[in-house]
Amino acid sequence: MSQLANLSGATSQVYFSAMNCALDLLDRQNTIQKMSTGSAELDSLIDGMQEGLFYLFYSTPENQLVLDSLLNRLLIGCILPKNSKKHGFESRALFFNNIDYHMDKNKHQLLNPEKIAIASKYAGIEPKIVFKNLYIQTAYNLEHQVTIAQEIVEKIESNPDIKLLAIRDLTKFIVMSNKTGHGTSNGSDDNSKLKNFLSVLYQTCVKNSVTMVATGFCNTSSSGIIPKPIGGTYLKHLVNVIVNLKPNLNNSYYYYTTSSDTGGGSSVSYRATMTKHPYQLTPKSANIYAERIGKRKNPMLFIFD
Repeated sequence: MSQLANLSGATSQVYFSAMNCALDLLDRQNTIQKMSTGSAELDSLIDGMQEGLFYLFYSTPENQLVLDSLLNRLLIGCILPKNSKKHGFESRALFFNNIDYHMDKNKHQLLNPEKIAIASKYAGIEPKIVFKNLYIQTAYNLEHQVTIAQEIVEKIESNPDIKLLAIRDLTKFIVMSNKTGHGTSNGSDDNSKLKNFLSVLYQTCVKNSVTMVATGFCNTSSSGIIPKPIGGTYLKHLVNVIVNLKPNLNNSYYYYTTSSDTGGGSSVSYRATMTKHPYQLTPKSANIYAERIGKRKNPMLFIFD
């Protein structure tokens, strides 16, 4: 009974304004498209990336690399074919980045074409196809986020081929305003701006069956085994699926070989803990794995099965 109540209250695609037959709801659920994350373990944990739902993956700032790598893999996954091997949306994706040119030292992490190209080849798709079907928008502060959100809404409304909106560092400017002291004393104004631009994007994505996925940071000072994501109560209730990522204890890169080549590479494992889902019991955890690829000075990870 509790799971049914959770399903009715959390999913953004089912509205109980009138009496519904459970069989009809089940049939509707079976028609919903799903996209793979690139990791079988993560797919099993969250039941894939469903159209029209809002996903949040968060961690501590030192784990920015895995968050960015996962987001890159999801952008590519949206463009991959729908067949049984690739499990993509075979659609276009929109990348919403948040960056401060004055404060961020690693400007090469804005959106590195080389990283996208390498990850695309690993995923089995030509980089040119990915670049052709990927739109990019960048915000530089909280006020700019609201402006960019409206531009994204217009883009989604005019282009039904867009099926994924990926937001990098969702709460970046709230974190920065708290560090620099430029935000309000209680943060209410910053949270209000976050709420404004998120609500606009969320309503548009639900209406057009576009999947939303965002990355963010957690409050390391919060109590409990699983730290809470930054963003307040509104974000917690708005997001459909919330997953915390952290390196496994005593984790180190280890050497492995594959049957397809004689060489090897280094990979690392992360613990993905799901703390919210529309119809699954939480908390629930699984290990995901990533291969370290790219240059040493500009590393990246590739999420793999």
